[in-house]
Amino acid sequence: MIEFQNVSKTYKKTTVLSDLNFTIEDGQLVCLIGESGCGKTTTLKMINRLITPTTGNVLLNGEDISKKDVIQLRRSIGYVIQQTGLFPHMTVQENIELISKLNKVPTEQIHKKTLEMMEMVGLDAKKYLDRYPTELSGGQQQRIGVARAFMTDPDIILMDEPFSALDPMTRTSLQDELMKLQEQFHKTIVFVTHDMDEAIKIADKICIMDGGHIIQYDTPEQILKHPKNEFVKKFVGPKRIWTNPELIKVKDIMMTRPVVCSKNLSIFKCITRMKMMKVDTLMVVDKDGTYLGSLHASRLNEKSDVHAKVEAYMDQENIRAKEEDSIVDVLKIVDRTHLSTLPVVNEEGKLTGFVTRSSLITSLSQQFLTGGEKE
Repeated sequence: MIEFQNVSKTYKKTTVLSDLNFTIEDGQLVCLIGESGCGKTTTLKMINRLITPTTGNVLLNGEDISKKDVIQLRRSIGYVIQQTGLFPHMTVQENIELISKLNKVPTEQIHKKTLEMMEMVGLDAKKYLDRYPTELSGGQQQRIGVARAFMTDPDIILMDEPFSALDPMTRTSLQDELMKLQEQFHKTIVFVTHDMDEAIKIADKICIMDGGHIIQYDTPEQILKHPKNEFVKKFVGPKRIWTNPELIKVKDIMMTRPVVCSKNLSIFKCITRMKMMKVDTLMVVDKDGTYLGSLHASRLNEKSDVHAKVEAYMDQENIRAKEEDSIVDVLKIVDRTHLSTLPVVNEEGKLTGFVTRSSLITSLSQQFLTGGEKE
């Protein structure tokens, strides 16, 4: 765990960081983002003591890093920068193995680990280990930089705009690779970027900075849905959430208070209830509110036994959405089943709301209405 406690940084009379207080949990990928000069890179470099706070403390697992041996600290933290930081006079293999050799790891162990790292970043060891950085493309160099950062199996990896100089296709590919690596190894990664799309895609939490202050520190979902102030709204962009529809959850768009009935209610009473409430579907629940199925008006006709119980006519396929499903998941269900009303349940299976085709259309239309009033 990384903790910033009342951290400030001043150069002469210029304050670069002002009273930072935030925590990065183990295994999280946190993006520091903001406009140029906001203090994000300065914040990153304090973690490995490339920059020292003027006031305040940075703690790793509860220990003040100013009390640690700075060489050992830096060797224990992976570091990837925009220009890769590879030594041009060393081969790929020498670059990857440098820290391990300085730490006097046995040669056989180092070589085995090097091959593992090359495989991890998707490069052929036989083809690339003897090459020099200048013989590699920008994307290949960054893959080597990532391999070197992971080589010593550090708990923490710092990445300072590592993909910003790459072409869009290579950048997207490396973002995907990083997400796969994080899913596999669960490192604590602090990632500086100026690209909000990149931050939303890869981060567990995003720290938006401006003028040396933290403006909002939260999950991508919460920042998109609940920007703290006008600065965050403008920085994120009014329609950004619609470029990430997987972050729009069913609980955000569902209607509550569905019209319900028990499985033992008569069909006659159900028809009466539908007419009174002006609905074509009743949600069937037990006494605890657990969803059992749905009774659709389309299944009832003149030949239906009005004295029969709901249980005989209700749909028991249990097609439903969960509160944490995304709007994309719901669209797929509605498209597949052609249901006009979709029940929504919580983790315990209890009915909490419903989504209709019309409410979906209304929600989706908001992307065209967002962005302010007409002038």
